[in-house]
Amino acid sequence: MVNRANIGQLISTGVFYGVALLIFLKGMDFLENQQFYHAYLSFFCAFLNFLAGMRFAIANLYKKIKSFYNEN
Repeated sequence: MVNRANIGQLISTGVFYGVALLIFLKGMDFLENQQFYHAYLSFFCAFLNFLAGMRFAIANLYKKIKSFYNEN
C-alpha cells in the first residue's frame, strides 16, 4: 500500500510548482503592461513558491552541509 503522507507531499509539491508557474506568467503579463511593481512582486512570490516546492531538496542539502561541518 502507498503511504498517504508521500502522496500528500507529492501533491503539495506539484501544487507549489504549478502555482509558481502561474504567478510567474502573471508577472510576465504585468511586465508587458509596464506594471513593474506588480511584476517584481509576482516574480518574488513565484520564487518563494518554487523554493517551497524544493523544500525537501533544500533540507537534504542542509543536512549534508551540517554533517560536513560536524565531521571537521
